[in-house]
Amino acid sequence: MNRAFFRILGNFGISFFSPLIGINLGNTIFNMTIPLIELMIISAIAATFTTGLAISKEAVEYGRKKSTH
Repeated sequence: MNRAFFRILGNFGISFFSPLIGINLGNTIFNMTIPLIELMIISAIAATFTTGLAISKEAVEYGRKKSTH
């Protein structure tokens, strides 16, 4: 496995768990009632966008490497 794959995987993990934990904490503090499945859907959507950006960044870096060698 190469480093780009793990960077993308790390970005996915951070962008999935950050909103999941943040919204869940908000539920507790502000006494909101958002079901867990909705929290997971929101987190998955956020992670999809962020992971797409990370993949695009890795593609740009890969293209730069290939054009200079």
